[in-house]
Amino acid sequence: MNWLIKLLLLTVVLFAGAACSSDDDDDPDEWTKGADFEGLPRSGATSFTIDGYTYITTGYGTSSNRFVDTWRFNPAQENWTRVEDFPGAARNNAVSFVMNGKGYVGLGTNSNVMFKDFYEYDPAGDTWTRVTDFAGDARYGAAAFTLRDVGYVGTGKDMDGQDFNDFYSYTPSADGGTWTKIASTPNKRSFAFTFVLNDLVYLGGGTSNNQNVASFYTFDGTTWTPKEDLSGRDDDYTYNLTRLSPAVFVLDGHAYISGGLSANNGSPTTSTWRYVVSGDYWEEHQAFGGSSRHQAVSFVHDGAAYVVTGRSGTSPFYDMWRFIPNPW
Repeated sequence: MNWLIKLLLLTVVLFAGAACSSDDDDDPDEWTKGADFEGLPRSGATSFTIDGYTYITTGYGTSSNRFVDTWRFNPAQENWTRVEDFPGAARNNAVSFVMNGKGYVGLGTNSNVMFKDFYEYDPAGDTWTRVTDFAGDARYGAAAFTLRDVGYVGTGKDMDGQDFNDFYSYTPSADGGTWTKIASTPNKRSFAFTFVLNDLVYLGGGTSNNQNVASFYTFDGTTWTPKEDLSGRDDDYTYNLTRLSPAVFVLDGHAYISGGLSANNGSPTTSTWRYVVSGDYWEEHQAFGGSSRHQAVSFVHDGAAYVVTGRSGTSPFYDMWRFIPNPW
């Protein structure tokens, strides 16, 4: 009799385990392949989205090639169209932001020169206009974002490897606009990530003095406020999301990071994480669908996020992947 009871219990356990495994296996793929980028493969490009179209420009390819070509992605048709070239010198690791229906691109490097020039792109006329140079030191690997229709640029690294923590706001005008120094973020860093969520900017990750930065802050337009470090813990597990140059996007009111150079071994990763605002911690999603990479471009259209280009070692990429999260 005892052996029969044990057999029945074992059957129940095996059935329950199989059911759980089946549910996990039946989850749809969160990452699916999209339309390849039509320019040459690259990393360290920059992008901005205006009126439902995303524009990608500049970047670093192979054999030390830098680019000025600019491409527009039409999500409805899943195709790319080349538009007017970026007018400045070819470069990588520039930054961009959007204000009043126009894109702004500047900073970056070609490995010999650090840039501080900035340009305005008007999609209505497919034209570029040079605006006032950035007010801080020339740099690359900086962060940029738009908050309440104001553009901000800060952090980054100079030719001597010095990291910055200064920030500036930009006000456009007919004579080229004005840069105004604002409160610096507490930690120097370059190659950080940012996103805007619930009318707050979040800034985290990156490197400072060749060390990964774990601190994570919000910015409300005036004050930087610390959040839980990116190497954190909740009741169930520990995690370490300190990384350089991940893809970042906000989708349906939730922020995600994917890929980047991991702090664990300094290699590109495919891990994808969602930020839980209410608890100030992170939860893991399905790994990125393509090759591991960093310095990719990311953007959102019609309920889906896209990650395209990037690099692993000496290999730049042109493939694009679409992300639609499963319900949690």
